[in-house]
Amino acid sequence: MVKVFFSIFLFISFNVNSGGPRWDDSIDINDPDIAVKVVVQQCHKSLINAPELLEEWCEKAIEMGYWRGLIPLSLHTGDGTRLVNEATQRVKNNEPRAYFTLASLYRDGQFVEKDLNKAISIYSALLALNVETVDALVNSAHLELAKLYYTQKNWLAVTEHAQYVIDNSALELDKKQAVNLLESAKEKALTKK
Repeated sequence: MVKVFFSIFLFISFNVNSGGPRWDDSIDINDPDIAVKVVVQQCHKSLINAPELLEEWCEKAIEMGYWRGLIPLSLHTGDGTRLVNEATQRVKNNEPRAYFTLASLYRDGQFVEKDLNKAISIYSALLALNVETVDALVNSAHLELAKLYYTQKNWLAVTEHAQYVIDNSALELDKKQAVNLLESAKEKALTKK
């Protein structure tokens, strides 16, 4: 459970600009001029800094159009029904971040039955979308695919996706993980493990 929580929390942190102070008590949730970005930051920051206010802030973020407020809300309540339903619906509308969210849920077995093949299928569908996608999201999908294929001992697929990350990611940590996966996959392919 800790691994799953950590994985999703990293996903949230990666995808949300929650810069600034840890928590700002001076922000009034009922301010009619409050910006969506401020509400989103408070939603995500409340997971760690003010869990007693999480539901209020995240529901406000969702009302303002930020559907991914369902991620910390689901982690907090332990009920991911709305998150899974919303992500599934948004996948039908070809929203790239919904693909990534849904694939991650299946990868970890968070709020759904763990299904690595379904996660692979969803990450692959994200990469096949014919829409503008954030480079970091594409790189992350390739890295996740490399990891998943590694668990399945599909060394050729590991090599393909890890190499993509090495060639395209701006993040050194991702490149390092990809290099390790690539080297290990090549070694295992040679020894037929």
